Amino acid sequence: MKLTHWLLAGMFATASVYAQDASAQNIEMRYSSLYGKLKQNVKEGHDDVRIAFFLLNQENGEVCAIREGSMRKEKHYEELVIPDNNELLVPIDTNLRQANPDVTFVIDDGITCDLSMQVIANKDYGQHISQTEIAKLTPQMNTLLSDLGGMFSNWFMPEVGGVVIHFATDVNESIRLASGNTIDIKDSKAVLKLAELADGEEITLPQNAVKVTPWLPKEG
Repeated sequence: MKLTHWLLAGMFATASVYAQDASAQNIEMRYSSLYGKLKQNVKEGHDDVRIAFFLLNQENGEVCAIREGSMRKEKHYEELVIPDNNELLVPIDTNLRQANPDVTFVIDDGITCDLSMQVIANKDYGQHISQTEIAKLTPQMNTLLSDLGGMFSNWFMPEVGGVVIHFATDVNESIRLASGNTIDIKDSKAVLKLAELADGEEITLPQNAVKVTPWLPKEG
């Protein structure tokens, strides 16, 4: 799974790896390395989308499974909730930014995982998403990507033209549109281009979507 734009391609953290037991390893980072980007999530203008962090397997690009997560600062310790999509969820808090605790995520041993920053939709769409919903997401994704890229990002970054639907496992089915056209699913992902969708149409997915990310047209 290769991400097509540098803003989505990932932010590599300075992470230390320590052996925990025979089958697990710790990925450790400082809270500030996450907070610097996650603080964008509290800004107005993109209520339906957010920045999310994942660990991606360096070998195949798949999301690494997180066994558990925690924050620690001296005697203070807090376990983190790990959702089904294995997003690295940490609270966004200025007091934590000042304390800057160590953040630890436990993954399987024998793999190398890199920290990846992605823009994703907040809603869990299950097996149904509509053209109206996608049309609402795309400008918000543009806003958040622009905020991340800085004042000159609009000069070189194409506008979001649709969404990528991510599935947990490989799917052998295709997605049928109101026009009669079908969308193939490759590497557990399907691209829904806004220009190819009829106004207001409802799209049925072959299985639950685990996340929805921006689709950026290739330049040229």
